[in-house]
Amino acid sequence: MGVTGRPRRLADAGVLRRLERCAHGLAGSSVCLVERSGPALGLTPRLEARPGLRILSFLALLPASAVELDAAIDRAVADNPLLERVPWRSCPTCGLATVADRCAACATAHWDFEPEATVDWRGDLLRDAAAELPATLRPVLELVVAALDDHGLMPVPPDAPADAVALVVAGLRAIGPPGIAARSRVDCVRVQAAALVADGEVPPIVQELADRWLAEVADERYADVAAATGTTEAAVRGAVEVLRARTRPYVALAGGGARSSPTDVVFTQPEGGGPLVAHVADAAAVGLVVVPDLLVQTLEARAWVAPHREAAQRLFAAVAARGHMLQRVADELAVRQRGFILDGPQGHAHLRRQEVAAALEVHPSTVGRVVTGKVTRCPDGRQVPMAAYFGAVTSTRVRVAMALEQNPGASDRELAELLTRVGDPIARRTVAKYRALVTKPASPMR
Repeated sequence: MGVTGRPRRLADAGVLRRLERCAHGLAGSSVCLVERSGPALGLTPRLEARPGLRILSFLALLPASAVELDAAIDRAVADNPLLERVPWRSCPTCGLATVADRCAACATAHWDFEPEATVDWRGDLLRDAAAELPATLRPVLELVVAALDDHGLMPVPPDAPADAVALVVAGLRAIGPPGIAARSRVDCVRVQAAALVADGEVPPIVQELADRWLAEVADERYADVAAATGTTEAAVRGAVEVLRARTRPYVALAGGGARSSPTDVVFTQPEGGGPLVAHVADAAAVGLVVVPDLLVQTLEARAWVAPHREAAQRLFAAVAARGHMLQRVADELAVRQRGFILDGPQGHAHLRRQEVAAALEVHPSTVGRVVTGKVTRCPDGRQVPMAAYFGAVTSTRVRVAMALEQNPGASDRELAELLTRVGDPIARRTVAKYRALVTKPASPMR
């Protein structure tokens, strides 16, 4: 719209129709007309999109990993009387969150592997700890082990002296898996971070983030955390990567990977040779429910309930938006990386995040947020980080490695000619690049 000496009129029907189409395209945003003063003391109307509830919710949990999502939900349930979290578990076959015995994905999956046999991890833990702890603590040890849930957590301590329980928990953590007997999923992350720091494997900032700054980490407020802790933003980002890579909200118990952190995406192939299907857990699958409003008879009661209801709606919108975008990216990967999902690294295709972003009509940074910290499960049982679906052609690296193994004395040119003859055309420079990644040092024959 041009600038004139007097206010422009917006009554034209064609202009209004175009504005309506623009507003429809900004789903989830608040659309308003703002009058701006022009240089000739006139007013120029301009269409602005201000983020509404759906957009803000979308941004809130989109980059959250399993650890951060669980922490956000736990905080919300603790603060909001209208929210509850019913008992749930990781599917014993694929690891997807579910409130049933098995998830919806496994009901239609044709798995190429058999789930690992159930292991009596409580019996093994009790036997190993009994050999290390004094015999006088054996009764308390039995109570503590019995109080552990299916994830190795102890949300409710047993009815025993607190000092004796503390001694037993310390003994369990000395011989058991990291995070055993933690009070909650968030506390499990804190226990694991403290163990890493105590062993000297990571800097103390990792434990400090786990103890005090998980909420800010979930919101990606790295600059604020750096200022509050007296460190650099780069150090905070490094500590966040350590938390994501080396801690889990569940204890890694014997009996299969399904007892570790829940899987974010599960790929199945319901019909042999047919298309792949991506499954993503929703809010109901992680046990998040809203308590019905009971105190709505009076004006005071409605005023008290209103902010809690609004906060609950925001949380559900955030979880739903995260799941929706994760589903869209996973569906795109099921088509573009079918070979990688079914056949492994040799089937990996070159894929950039910009390509997926263009197909979904979103910004590449949105795709980056979606894949951060997420884990997928393939039909053959492989657990693959979602970020591994992007980047250079892994299959080329695999073919070069196999050719090197079969022809250890061949030069780069000879390997390139060999692969080209068998139907894998490749340049000599490409062979040289991947040889450097596969062999150290590379063959001197060039």
